[in-house]
Amino acid sequence: MAVKIEDYNTNIKNTWCPGCGNFSIHMALKQAFVELNLTPSEIVITFDIGCNGNGVDDIEGNRFKGLHGRSVPLAIGAHLANSKMKVIADIGDGGCLHEGVDHLIHAIRSNYDITILIHNNQNFALTTGQATSTTKEEKPMYAFPDGKAEGSINIGELVLSLNPTFFARGYSNDPKQLTEILKQGMNHKGCSVIEVMQICPTYNPQSNHDWFKERIAQSAIKSTISEAVATVKDTEKIYTGIIYQNRNRPDFLNNLENRKSKKTELVDEVKQVDIKSLLSSFK
Repeated sequence: MAVKIEDYNTNIKNTWCPGCGNFSIHMALKQAFVELNLTPSEIVITFDIGCNGNGVDDIEGNRFKGLHGRSVPLAIGAHLANSKMKVIADIGDGGCLHEGVDHLIHAIRSNYDITILIHNNQNFALTTGQATSTTKEEKPMYAFPDGKAEGSINIGELVLSLNPTFFARGYSNDPKQLTEILKQGMNHKGCSVIEVMQICPTYNPQSNHDWFKERIAQSAIKSTISEAVATVKDTEKIYTGIIYQNRNRPDFLNNLENRKSKKTELVDEVKQVDIKSLLSSFK
Protein backbone atom coordinates (compact mmCIF):
# COMPACT_ATOMS: atom_id res chain seq x y z
CA MET A 1 0.00 0.00 0.00
CA ALA A 2 1.35 3.44 -0.95
CA VAL A 3 2.29 5.81 1.84
CA LYS A 4 0.21 9.00 2.06
CA ILE A 5 0.74 12.39 3.70
CA GLU A 6 -2.23 11.58 5.93
CA ASP A 7 -0.23 8.72 7.46
CA TYR A 8 2.09 11.35 8.97
CA ASN A 9 -0.54 13.82 10.17
CA THR A 10 -1.63 13.99 13.81
CA ASN A 11 -4.59 15.50 15.64
CA ILE A 12 -2.40 17.63 17.90
CA LYS A 13 -2.62 21.38 17.38
CA ASN A 14 0.87 22.87 17.35
CA THR A 15 1.89 26.16 18.95
CA TRP A 16 3.94 27.76 16.17
CA CYS A 17 3.34 31.41 15.33
CA PRO A 18 1.44 32.20 12.11
CA GLY A 19 3.96 32.35 9.29
CA CYS A 20 6.60 30.27 11.11
CA GLY A 21 8.95 28.41 8.80
CA ASN A 22 8.39 25.21 10.75
CA PHE A 23 5.07 24.65 8.96
CA SER A 24 6.69 24.29 5.54
CA ILE A 25 9.72 22.43 6.91
CA HIS A 26 7.43 19.76 8.36
CA MET A 27 5.40 19.68 5.15
CA ALA A 28 8.62 19.04 3.20
CA LEU A 29 9.73 16.39 5.69
CA LYS A 30 6.43 14.52 5.43
CA GLN A 31 6.47 14.77 1.63
CA ALA A 32 10.02 13.41 1.52
CA PHE A 33 8.98 10.39 3.60
CA VAL A 34 6.03 9.78 1.28
CA GLU A 35 8.11 10.05 -1.90
CA LEU A 36 10.67 7.65 -0.41
CA ASN A 37 7.74 5.33 0.44
CA LEU A 38 8.73 5.21 4.11
CA THR A 39 6.05 4.34 6.61
CA PRO A 40 5.96 5.97 10.08
CA SER A 41 7.19 2.68 11.56
CA GLU A 42 10.37 2.89 9.46
CA ILE A 43 11.58 6.27 10.70
CA VAL A 44 13.00 7.71 13.91
CA ILE A 45 13.03 11.46 14.55
CA THR A 46 14.82 12.85 17.59
CA PHE A 47 13.85 16.38 18.55
CA ASP A 48 15.56 19.28 20.28
CA ILE A 49 13.99 21.62 22.83
CA GLY A 50 12.75 24.81 21.18
CA CYS A 51 10.18 25.81 18.58
CA ASN A 52 11.40 23.08 16.23
CA GLY A 53 11.07 20.59 19.09
CA ASN A 54 7.38 21.37 19.38
CA GLY A 55 7.08 19.59 16.05
CA VAL A 56 7.35 16.28 17.88
CA ASP A 57 3.54 16.35 18.18
CA ASP A 58 3.01 17.32 14.54
CA ILE A 59 4.30 14.19 12.79
CA GLU A 60 3.71 10.48 13.17
CA GLY A 61 6.55 8.00 13.54
CA ASN A 62 8.98 6.92 16.23
CA ARG A 63 9.70 10.22 18.00
CA PHE A 64 11.84 11.18 20.97
CA LYS A 65 12.17 14.66 22.45
CA GLY A 66 15.40 14.99 24.40
CA LEU A 67 17.25 17.70 26.28
CA HIS A 68 18.33 20.95 24.68
CA GLY A 69 21.06 20.36 22.11
CA ARG A 70 20.97 16.57 22.48
CA SER A 71 18.94 15.33 19.53
CA VAL A 72 22.09 14.28 17.62
CA PRO A 73 23.40 11.70 20.17
CA LEU A 74 19.86 10.35 20.50
CA ALA A 75 19.77 9.88 16.74
CA ILE A 76 23.18 8.20 16.77
CA GLY A 77 22.03 5.75 19.45
CA ALA A 78 18.86 4.91 17.50
CA HIS A 79 20.86 4.35 14.31
CA LEU A 80 23.47 2.12 15.96
CA ALA A 81 20.74 0.06 17.60
CA ASN A 82 18.89 -0.50 14.32
CA SER A 83 20.54 0.69 11.13
CA LYS A 84 17.48 -0.34 9.08
CA MET A 85 15.61 2.72 10.35
CA LYS A 86 15.81 6.13 8.69
CA VAL A 87 17.00 8.39 11.48
CA ILE A 88 16.67 12.18 11.51
CA ALA A 89 18.01 14.51 14.19
CA ASP A 90 15.81 17.62 14.20
CA ILE A 91 17.52 20.52 15.97
CA GLY A 92 17.63 24.32 16.12
CA ASP A 93 20.66 26.51 15.48
CA GLY A 94 20.74 27.46 19.17
CA GLY A 95 20.76 23.95 20.60
CA CYS A 96 23.02 22.62 17.84
CA LEU A 97 25.75 25.26 18.11
CA HIS A 98 25.64 25.88 21.86
CA GLU A 99 25.08 22.80 24.07
CA GLY A 100 25.14 20.46 21.08
CA VAL A 101 28.13 21.61 19.05
CA ASP A 102 30.35 18.74 20.24
CA HIS A 103 27.71 16.21 19.11
CA LEU A 104 27.53 17.80 15.66
CA ILE A 105 31.30 17.71 15.29
CA HIS A 106 31.69 14.06 16.26
CA ALA A 107 28.67 12.90 14.22
CA ILE A 108 30.32 14.37 11.12
CA ARG A 109 33.77 13.04 12.08
CA SER A 110 32.44 9.52 12.63
CA ASN A 111 30.15 9.69 9.57
CA TYR A 112 27.16 8.02 11.22
CA ASP A 113 24.42 7.26 8.69
CA ILE A 114 21.93 9.81 10.01
CA THR A 115 20.41 13.04 8.70
CA ILE A 116 20.90 16.18 10.82
CA LEU A 117 18.29 18.84 10.06
CA ILE A 118 19.34 22.22 11.50
CA HIS A 119 16.59 24.86 11.69
CA ASN A 120 18.46 28.17 11.41
CA ASN A 121 16.19 31.06 12.39
CA GLN A 122 19.09 32.94 14.01
CA ASN A 123 17.56 33.16 17.48
CA PHE A 124 16.30 31.26 20.53
CA ALA A 125 12.66 31.79 19.56
CA LEU A 126 10.95 29.68 22.22
CA THR A 127 12.48 31.85 24.96
CA THR A 128 11.51 35.11 23.21
CA GLY A 129 14.35 35.87 20.86
CA GLN A 130 17.78 35.75 22.44
CA ALA A 131 20.81 35.80 20.13
CA THR A 132 22.41 32.53 19.00
CA SER A 133 25.76 31.76 17.39
CA THR A 134 24.26 32.41 13.94
CA THR A 135 22.73 35.81 14.76
CA LYS A 136 24.45 38.65 12.90
CA GLU A 137 26.81 40.51 15.22
CA GLU A 138 25.30 43.94 14.65
CA LYS A 139 21.69 42.78 15.01
CA PRO A 140 19.83 44.06 18.13
CA MET A 141 18.22 41.18 19.99
CA TYR A 142 16.49 40.56 23.30
CA ALA A 143 19.14 41.18 26.02
CA PHE A 144 21.42 42.74 23.35
CA PRO A 145 19.61 45.98 22.35
CA ASP A 146 22.86 47.44 20.97
CA GLY A 147 23.74 44.34 18.95
CA LYS A 148 25.28 40.99 19.82
CA ALA A 149 28.60 41.30 21.65
CA GLU A 150 29.91 37.91 20.49
CA GLY A 151 31.19 36.54 17.21
CA SER A 152 29.05 34.49 14.84
CA ILE A 153 29.32 31.00 13.36
CA ASN A 154 28.65 30.18 9.72
CA ILE A 155 27.08 26.70 9.87
CA GLY A 156 28.20 25.73 6.39
CA GLU A 157 31.76 26.86 7.00
CA LEU A 158 31.90 24.92 10.29
CA VAL A 159 30.49 21.73 8.77
CA LEU A 160 32.74 21.87 5.72
CA SER A 161 35.82 22.35 7.92
CA LEU A 162 35.14 18.87 9.35
CA ASN A 163 35.46 16.97 6.04
CA PRO A 164 31.79 15.95 5.83
CA THR A 165 30.32 13.57 3.29
CA PHE A 166 27.12 15.60 2.72
CA PHE A 167 26.19 19.23 3.29
CA ALA A 168 23.15 21.00 1.88
CA ARG A 169 21.22 24.16 2.57
CA GLY A 170 17.50 24.73 2.08
CA TYR A 171 15.01 27.53 2.65
CA SER A 172 11.79 27.22 4.61
CA ASN A 173 9.77 29.11 1.96
CA ASP A 174 10.83 26.68 -0.76
CA PRO A 175 9.39 23.36 0.44
CA LYS A 176 9.60 21.82 -3.03
CA GLN A 177 13.38 22.21 -3.18
CA LEU A 178 13.69 21.27 0.50
CA THR A 179 11.79 18.03 -0.14
CA GLU A 180 14.33 17.04 -2.80
CA ILE A 181 17.24 17.95 -0.51
CA LEU A 182 15.77 15.88 2.32
CA LYS A 183 15.26 12.87 0.05
CA GLN A 184 18.84 12.97 -1.17
CA GLY A 185 20.15 13.53 2.35
CA MET A 186 18.25 10.54 3.71
CA ASN A 187 19.43 8.37 0.81
CA HIS A 188 23.07 9.38 1.31
CA LYS A 189 25.11 6.67 3.06
CA GLY A 190 26.76 8.70 5.81
CA CYS A 191 26.17 11.78 7.92
CA SER A 192 23.99 14.25 6.03
CA VAL A 193 23.87 17.78 7.42
CA ILE A 194 21.09 20.00 6.09
CA GLU A 195 20.88 23.62 7.20
CA VAL A 196 17.47 25.22 6.65
CA MET A 197 17.32 29.00 6.51
CA GLN A 198 14.11 29.53 8.42
CA ILE A 199 11.77 32.49 8.64
CA CYS A 200 10.85 33.58 12.19
CA PRO A 201 8.19 36.32 11.83
CA THR A 202 7.98 37.03 15.56
CA TYR A 203 11.56 37.37 16.79
CA ASN A 204 13.50 37.86 13.54
CA PRO A 205 11.02 39.82 11.40
CA GLN A 206 13.79 41.65 9.52
CA SER A 207 14.81 38.39 7.82
CA ASN A 208 11.44 38.00 6.13
CA HIS A 209 10.58 36.52 2.74
CA ASP A 210 11.36 39.75 0.87
CA TRP A 211 14.80 39.89 2.54
CA PHE A 212 15.53 36.28 1.61
CA LYS A 213 14.11 36.68 -1.91
CA GLU A 214 16.81 39.25 -2.70
CA ARG A 215 19.57 36.91 -1.52
CA ILE A 216 18.52 33.30 -2.18
CA ALA A 217 20.17 31.61 -5.16
CA GLN A 218 20.54 27.96 -6.13
CA SER A 219 23.96 26.35 -6.16
CA ALA A 220 25.25 23.47 -8.21
CA ILE A 221 27.01 20.75 -6.23
CA LYS A 222 30.69 21.52 -5.72
CA SER A 223 33.36 18.96 -6.48
CA THR A 224 35.79 20.12 -3.78
CA ILE A 225 35.44 21.31 -0.21
CA SER A 226 37.32 24.53 -1.01
CA GLU A 227 34.74 25.38 -3.70
CA ALA A 228 31.93 24.57 -1.27
CA VAL A 229 33.48 26.78 1.43
CA ALA A 230 33.67 29.70 -1.00
CA THR A 231 29.97 29.17 -1.75
CA VAL A 232 28.80 29.25 1.86
CA LYS A 233 31.05 32.22 2.70
CA ASP A 234 29.52 34.39 -0.02
CA THR A 235 28.29 37.60 1.65
CA GLU A 236 26.04 38.69 -1.22
CA LYS A 237 24.04 35.52 -1.80
CA ILE A 238 22.62 32.67 0.30
CA TYR A 239 23.13 29.59 -1.86
CA THR A 240 20.79 26.63 -1.45
CA GLY A 241 20.85 23.09 -2.74
CA ILE A 242 23.26 20.21 -2.24
CA ILE A 243 26.53 22.06 -1.85
CA TYR A 244 28.93 19.17 -1.25
CA GLN A 245 28.76 15.36 -1.31
CA ASN A 246 31.40 12.63 -1.02
CA ARG A 247 30.11 9.12 -1.71
CA ASN A 248 33.50 7.44 -1.39
CA ARG A 249 33.99 7.55 2.38
CA PRO A 250 32.45 4.59 4.30
CA ASP A 251 29.91 5.32 6.98
CA PHE A 252 30.66 4.38 10.60
CA LEU A 253 29.12 0.90 10.72
CA ASN A 254 30.65 -0.10 7.40
CA ASN A 255 34.00 1.00 8.77
CA LEU A 256 33.64 -1.01 11.99
CA GLU A 257 35.52 -4.30 11.65
CA ASN A 258 33.68 -6.20 14.39
CA ARG A 259 30.29 -5.53 12.72
CA LYS A 260 31.17 -6.36 9.11
CA SER A 261 30.30 -10.06 9.41
CA LYS A 262 27.11 -9.46 11.42
CA LYS A 263 23.75 -10.06 9.79
CA THR A 264 21.71 -8.91 12.78
CA GLU A 265 21.08 -5.49 14.28
CA LEU A 266 22.24 -4.60 17.77
CA VAL A 267 18.63 -4.37 18.88
CA ASP A 268 18.26 -8.07 17.94
CA GLU A 269 21.29 -9.03 20.00
CA VAL A 270 20.10 -7.61 23.31
CA LYS A 271 19.56 -10.39 25.85
CA GLN A 272 19.57 -11.05 29.56
CA VAL A 273 22.90 -12.08 31.05
CA ASP A 274 23.35 -13.69 34.45
CA ILE A 275 25.97 -11.58 36.26
CA LYS A 276 25.78 -13.30 39.67
CA SER A 277 29.22 -14.86 39.25
CA LEU A 278 30.66 -11.50 38.28
CA LEU A 279 29.12 -9.78 41.30
CA SER A 280 30.34 -12.54 43.63
CA SER A 281 33.94 -11.75 42.66
CA PHE A 282 33.62 -8.37 44.39
CA LYS A 283 32.71 -9.84 47.79
